[in-house]
Amino acid sequence: MIEKPTINTDRRIPPGRGWLALSPVIVFLLLYVMVSVILDDFYKMPIAVALVVASMWAVAIYRGHPLMERIETFSRAAGHFNILYMIWVFVLAGAFATIAKEIGAIDATVNLTLRFFPPEFVVPTMFFAACFISLSVGTSVGTVVALTPLAVEIAQMAEANTAFYVAVVLGGAFFGDNLSFISDTTIAATRSQGCNMADKFKANLWIALPAALVTLIAYIIMGQDTPPIQLAQESDYMLILPYIVV
Repeated sequence: MIEKPTINTDRRIPPGRGWLALSPVIVFLLLYVMVSVILDDFYKMPIAVALVVASMWAVAIYRGHPLMERIETFSRAAGHFNILYMIWVFVLAGAFATIAKEIGAIDATVNLTLRFFPPEFVVPTMFFAACFISLSVGTSVGTVVALTPLAVEIAQMAEANTAFYVAVVLGGAFFGDNLSFISDTTIAATRSQGCNMADKFKANLWIALPAALVTLIAYIIMGQDTPPIQLAQESDYMLILPYIVV
């Protein structure tokens, strides 16, 4: 009787090699966080610089091959259509967010929501505005950067806790980014796992929506003592059309 050759189906990666494979991500995060902490500003450290350093480290640890072959392998993987698809969406979403901010669309959205809701609904309105804008532009960071100055101004006018108002914007920004169809993280998750974006949206909806509704109810209860807020200027509400179209 002839014995069949055994095939090793154990594809587990040894812990040492696994951590080495993840080390470029660790280098990127540590460099970005450490420099940002030293500068005391998370927006002064260019992400591109941290990305280049991490890429150089990835090429360096890919041993056993000539340098040109390592660079070629890295470039081929970086040029994968899933990666480029995510980059294009990220670039276009960033451009849209910047244009919307510069034309006053964000100010118009916040003013519109504040004008048609009583003072006690200022906090939940800020949360809703952050959810709406982040869902439209597909970036939580861009939403936080754009809305935080407005949140601080409103908190000062209402003589409220500034940190609380910023936290309201932060929570709404994460909700919208979690469900946005043009979010870079959404694109990366769906394209790399081979699933439909609609399925990812439905799965996330059951997670994010209940949490957002509970948070919204809590903000409605907490905002009952908010004093009236006078808006500084009128806004052209037609400027919110770009968000609605997206």
